[in-house]
Amino acid sequence: MRKLSVLVLVVALVVAMVVPAYALESKFQGIKVGITFMTTNNPFFVAMLEAVKEEVEGKLGGTVIVSDGQFNVTKQLSDVEDMIVQGIDLLLFNAVDSDAAEPAVVLAKEAGIPVVCLDVDAAGPRDMFIGSDNYGAGVQCGEYTVQRLGGKGRVVIINGTPITSVRDRYQGFRDVIAKYPDIVVVAEQNGETNLTKSMEVMENVLQSQPAIDAVFGINDPTALGILAAVQAAGREDEMFITGVDGSPDGVQAILDGTAMAATSAQSPADIGRLGVEWGLKILNGEEVPDFIPVPVKLITIENAEGFSW
Repeated sequence: MRKLSVLVLVVALVVAMVVPAYALESKFQGIKVGITFMTTNNPFFVAMLEAVKEEVEGKLGGTVIVSDGQFNVTKQLSDVEDMIVQGIDLLLFNAVDSDAAEPAVVLAKEAGIPVVCLDVDAAGPRDMFIGSDNYGAGVQCGEYTVQRLGGKGRVVIINGTPITSVRDRYQGFRDVIAKYPDIVVVAEQNGETNLTKSMEVMENVLQSQPAIDAVFGINDPTALGILAAVQAAGREDEMFITGVDGSPDGVQAILDGTAMAATSAQSPADIGRLGVEWGLKILNGEEVPDFIPVPVKLITIENAEGFSW
């Protein structure tokens, strides 16, 4: 009888957890969600979008309206205005520029639309932020760099756009290497968080720096742009490169034995799914945390095989 009572209690607890989630999904069937990215020309955001569509269109029978900000603050604001006119119920927001994003956030909130920031936080009255532990990602790359250099060497940093994720990664990396006076940052440039620009700026760095031991790229497209420049210059054996994302191309470059040595992997699909999940809770009138961090994981040649988002 005692075993039966325990079993009944366990079943009751499971049902109690499942029913609210099911009830929430039932309540928001047919929901219209707007999502705006700084760019859709990045596999990280493609993976995030696929997860959002799976949640909204697949499970809720809803509609997802997608915007590519094209790294343009003005365009992103205009896109948000269009989404509001189209009657979105929830805005998932990946800002082009964290500070300059405030007018778009205010616009949505004034229209009564919850704003959940994904991957990048934004100024203004957004409801919550869900993103990777970007400071931790920078720390992971910094620690890998220090270990591989033995605490001594010449380092280049290719930074990115003025968004919170980039700032946090940069600070995490900087805080680690600052503890080692024999590690010197010989150059720092802005690769604008994309492969083409990063390749261009790294080409210039290579011309001015005859000796480089390691390069930190603020994301995988940046790191891959750096790699392309290094390979074209015939200097791949001289240095190693770290990045952040865990993108398919980044992981493959590690597996191929290139100068791309490590990437701090994020979980874009998890971020997308959480954005929808917590967005529904906001619409349901529930209290939500200000920030939900999503863990990161350092990928190297030792654990790259079989890894994927």
